[in-house]
Amino acid sequence: MNAPALLITGATGPLAEPVVRVLADRGHRLLLTGRNAEKLAELDQRYGSPGVIETFQVDAAQPDGAQQAAARAAERFDGLGGLVHLIGRFGFGPVMLTDIAVYDELIMSNFRSAVVATQAVLPHLTEGGRLVYFSTPLAVEPLAALSAYSAAKAALTTWVRSMAHEVKRRGIHANVVSMTIADTPKMRAERPGLDLDHTVDPALVARAVGFLTSPESDGLYGSVVPVLGKFSYSSVLAGGPPPGVGGPPPGAHTAAARPAAAAPAQAGAR
Repeated sequence: MNAPALLITGATGPLAEPVVRVLADRGHRLLLTGRNAEKLAELDQRYGSPGVIETFQVDAAQPDGAQQAAARAAERFDGLGGLVHLIGRFGFGPVMLTDIAVYDELIMSNFRSAVVATQAVLPHLTEGGRLVYFSTPLAVEPLAALSAYSAAKAALTTWVRSMAHEVKRRGIHANVVSMTIADTPKMRAERPGLDLDHTVDPALVARAVGFLTSPESDGLYGSVVPVLGKFSYSSVLAGGPPPGVGGPPPGAHTAAARPAAAAPAQAGAR
């Protein structure tokens, strides 16, 4: 029996390819969606196979686009078994220097887009359906100058946990992967001084997605699964790690401070 067909939104982002590889190797049929035609064409060239892995250029963060994507997946694969929602956006900046439009964009990308995509997918799902989303430890322990991003991801996480109580009565699993900054070539180019010890390998995130879309996670409904690598918070009050244990705290080798205005980049792109 074939593994369930899945819709992957934001499939042109830096996390997408490891996720596609894991799911494709397990026999899932996949519809990869995004707005970037050039990147979708590259994905199609590498992974495309009619009726197995297909691409579809659409903005799945918008209601019409999400409805089109879900309907197309269900039609092409004779049903739809779940959603892996990779749409997201990162931004930072102090409250006083962050335009309200940045808050709107981060809420839209990280939270509202998930609601829109889920509303489009749910009518197609039956028992055993899988919904996977991506958050951050900042949703629980936010840091300075990350209020907009943290709030958007906190909204997403709380919403998924609530929604999971609704859909679990239909046998549908909705869960969240909580991750720190992914170690990608783009990230290394943008943040040359970052301590890579506190980033996470995208392949490890993809394994978590593989778990959450498999029968092995049948007991999970509304769970937040941390995939944080060696990331940790630090405080001068803690006095540092014992001799021979751990590494420098996050940001110890970061580049010079950036401008305060929020900077879009990263995670599960669109």
